[in-house]
Amino acid sequence: MYFYQNYQQIINMKFRIICGLLFGGIMAILFGCAKKDTIDLKLKLKAGEVERVYAATVVKGGSMEFQSIVEMRFTTEAIKPDRNVIDVKVVRMSSSSDAFGEKESYDSNKDVNEMTQEERSTHQEFQQVLNQSFLVAVNNKGKVVEPFRSKNGDRRRLTEQIIDISNIYIPFPEEPVGVGSEWEAEREESLTKIKTVSTYKITEINDKQIVVSIASKIKGMKGFVDNEAKGQYVLDRKTCKMITGDFSMSLEDKRKVFFKFRSVPD
Repeated sequence: MYFYQNYQQIINMKFRIICGLLFGGIMAILFGCAKKDTIDLKLKLKAGEVERVYAATVVKGGSMEFQSIVEMRFTTEAIKPDRNVIDVKVVRMSSSSDAFGEKESYDSNKDVNEMTQEERSTHQEFQQVLNQSFLVAVNNKGKVVEPFRSKNGDRRRLTEQIIDISNIYIPFPEEPVGVGSEWEAEREESLTKIKTVSTYKITEINDKQIVVSIASKIKGMKGFVDNEAKGQYVLDRKTCKMITGDFSMSLEDKRKVFFKFRSVPD
């Protein structure tokens, strides 16, 4: 009996040691994988590189449909220690709407002589932006350090209404992140005073891409049911530049607005 008890104690001890070693090995593997998959999100731009960026807004539902597309050319003009200076040129703007059976459209590429009076009026308003070059500066963490301005230094608020640069370069956290990491960023539109608080979360990291979910709460804008936009961004892993961005938000009368962004080398 005494021998049997000692034998059982030895077996139990060996079992605990083996389990401990296995658990320690598993934890080491998991820790190693987690450490390997963390990444310091930083923009890696190159002077002279050019990107073609498309920003689309689509409203669907009810008795109204609307779509607008802004096509831009982003040129990295200068790389400095504290900022990246980007030359942004709006090369095309188009829109179409169908409200209660009444259809309207606009395309900046259309011959002016073939435009309706309303199209010409819209075209005239956009001349301050169309085919004009504006500078904006963001740091390596995607934060705007200098808002839109013309090359002579004038502030361009109309450009900010057409292009929200934070939708192209999302703000990154200061510390390295991995799958499951979250961070917040707050922004207030200077003219409308609309405040947006966005929560970003890493949902996937692979050899080529980083997938980031976004949930943005909007304050101060009438007509929104839940005041929250949800979606995701896909970033290039090497450069942390946006490849695609898609998110949506509910409106009144069961309508929904979709925001889509695409960036491709020009």
